[in-house]
Amino acid sequence: MRALLFLSISLLFGSWCNAQQISEKFKNKIRQLQQEHQIPAIAVSLITPDSIFSYVNGKSRFNKKEPIPQNAKFHLGSNTKAITSFIAMRLTEVEEINWGTKFFRLFPELISDSRNTYHDITLGDLLSHSAQIRPYTTGIELSKFNNLKGTISENGYAFSKSVLAEKPVKKGTYSNAGYVLAALMLERASGKTYRELVAQTMNALDLDYTIGFPNKENLTFPWGHWDQKGALEALSPDHEYKLPDYMVSAGDISMNIKDYSTFIQLHLNGLLGKTNYLNADDYNWLHFGQSPYAYGWGNVIKEKNKMSFHDGSAGTYYCHTVILPLKNIAVVIMMNTASTNAVEAIYELQKTMTAQPQKIKN
Repeated sequence: MRALLFLSISLLFGSWCNAQQISEKFKNKIRQLQQEHQIPAIAVSLITPDSIFSYVNGKSRFNKKEPIPQNAKFHLGSNTKAITSFIAMRLTEVEEINWGTKFFRLFPELISDSRNTYHDITLGDLLSHSAQIRPYTTGIELSKFNNLKGTISENGYAFSKSVLAEKPVKKGTYSNAGYVLAALMLERASGKTYRELVAQTMNALDLDYTIGFPNKENLTFPWGHWDQKGALEALSPDHEYKLPDYMVSAGDISMNIKDYSTFIQLHLNGLLGKTNYLNADDYNWLHFGQSPYAYGWGNVIKEKNKMSFHDGSAGTYYCHTVILPLKNIAVVIMMNTASTNAVEAIYELQKTMTAQPQKIKN
């Protein structure tokens, strides 16, 4: 039965993912933006319910000439949280867990060493940054866990045990650590590791991905760049900088523009009331179940237009995603730098695309 469901979804994708080219005029605008703001590689897409208009341009490294391949992957950073929440919602639909499941119902052995504030936290609290868990958004915070030597799940467990003994922060504080705890819950409820859950989901949807920075999979894929006082430094695949293995659920998946846009197209159609891999109502809950941050998605009512959004960056890549269901569009912009100037530039690019989507299409 599940195999038939996966087949029907794959067939449905065939009709949805009608990839098309962005107009030449807008391609020129993108190339000009790259040159002016030192963006080595960029991938841009305008997504409608039945089409994806995309453009990939640039080089893997700032000082190289060879163009990146059209299937080049970019690092999603914290946009991985939307994937984690998506997987969680799927598990609620098959009744392996629910949004109100308490963390300590699955991990009763940890409650005695945890702060009282955390005793009633739920899966929904963790995915919406409502659990008062410390952020752990910097390498300095994470450095004290550099000596963890267990399996990925064991490291996540040890990390979570330590975090739960720490002083809570203000409710609503953005927390990578909260997503580590959420992944532990999904693992224990499903009997699968987080990586197995990702693989199961991506295989069902026929989407390509990798865990970690993309140039570790393929040297022709974009290398991340540090902004060193205005000069870009490319990070090689063997550079010491990487995210801890237990942080994947918070922000360490890479995808190419076509497949990530296909994933976003699922959400756009779901928000338009079309059931696909998830029930339509569940997409609305993921994006707008609470405000200003629901479950893997921020949201806002802007100029009488409903918008959900998320940005992701581990400092060397950047992924910017917005969905405007009342306009029937979504926009994705990915690049291999996270410099302030480049980020400001792609925000302006996104505003142009969402304001005048018809001019973007070829």
